[in-house]
Amino acid sequence: MSRARQHTAKAGGVDSAKAAEGSAREQAHDAPAEPTLRAMQAALAAEHAAVYGYGVVGGRIEDQRLPEAREGLTAHRARRDALERDVRALKGEPVSSAAAYALPFPVPDAAAAARLAGEIEARLCSVYADLVRAAEGGARREAAAALREAAVRAVRWRGSSVTFPGLTERTAGGAPSTAASDLADAL
Repeated sequence: MSRARQHTAKAGGVDSAKAAEGSAREQAHDAPAEPTLRAMQAALAAEHAAVYGYGVVGGRIEDQRLPEAREGLTAHRARRDALERDVRALKGEPVSSAAAYALPFPVPDAAAAARLAGEIEARLCSVYADLVRAAEGGARREAAAALREAAVRAVRWRGSSVTFPGLTERTAGGAPSTAASDLADAL
């Protein structure tokens, strides 16, 4: 092999190795952070359930609270859509919504509808607390904002608050809540 070819082959080998190393580093950096993606998918599933639940709330709530129900529905649709984009940005496939959800209790009247809205928001607090814990940077800030908004809506619907929204049902071991699956299962 000529010196020129040896040099080219050697340089090519080094360049290829460097390129492969750089590519592996990029893939590791670009690979979805599993805890963040899981928590984001759980929040997305909960938002799907919340959108469904607010449809029920809107059908039963008294007229003077209908604007509040519409605002909640609009907020949850926006969060759902943003989470779908965020999941895709992490190279995940967004979870789909169910065709229907079982409600946690019968909703025959306006009082039950308000109770359902409060329950939806309280459960969302738990889901977003998990996402705050799992995410970093902008995703963490968005999750914290969603947690705050859900806590405020929960207080408005329930008329009372808890000390640490989203954290009250934590186990002593600090395990993530099952609120996302509970919300999706219950709605």
